[in-house]
Amino acid sequence: MANRGPGIGAALVEVVVSIGGYYLLRACGIGVFWALTAPALVVAVFAAGTTIRRRRLDFIGLLVLAELVTTLTLTLVTRNPRVAALREVAYVLVAGVYCLVTVLRKAPLTHVFAASAATFGDPARERAFAYAWSSVPRYRRWQCALTGLTGVILLAAAAARATILLSASDAGLAHAVDVSNTLTLYMLAALGVANGVLIQVPRRIIETLAADGSPVPR
Repeated sequence: MANRGPGIGAALVEVVVSIGGYYLLRACGIGVFWALTAPALVVAVFAAGTTIRRRRLDFIGLLVLAELVTTLTLTLVTRNPRVAALREVAYVLVAGVYCLVTVLRKAPLTHVFAASAATFGDPARERAFAYAWSSVPRYRRWQCALTGLTGVILLAAAAARATILLSASDAGLAHAVDVSNTLTLYMLAALGVANGVLIQVPRRIIETLAADGSPVPR
């Protein structure tokens, strides 16, 4: 199974660098457009470098790179600070849609990521994840619920942020970006709480299966 970690890691780095870099550059007197765009260029270099080092590109990594290239190109061509502000919102929107799509496909994103990143190289845990998905309906329900809720949170945040940025006047765009960034922090907090709560049942199932391979009550 391909490792999804680097693609997701790049997406998280994008959020952190975008917000931190924006305020750092604004504090240095840089205008809104370049304060929004320069951090994204740094992330693009980081993502490309990670891909080259790995010499492999999974679907999530490809999605992140495609979004970066597309939105950065549009941003640099238009030189419009509002377009630059909406760039990150587009990432969140696509991520939310992708989460919901995976619920309807073979396996939801949270299971795929956990089965890739949380096995820690332990064959017993790898078997536990495979068995849980194929044979434990309760595990599948909880993972689908977790991925679905993650998608809903992302879409709600993207919609709220887009509304704020699109409705702001040109003079008030900087303030709208501040509000949008604040919503990003609330979104991350909501994702942390949702994942922290809903992951407990799947985690216990995996731990039990990894420990003794015994069936888990459904």
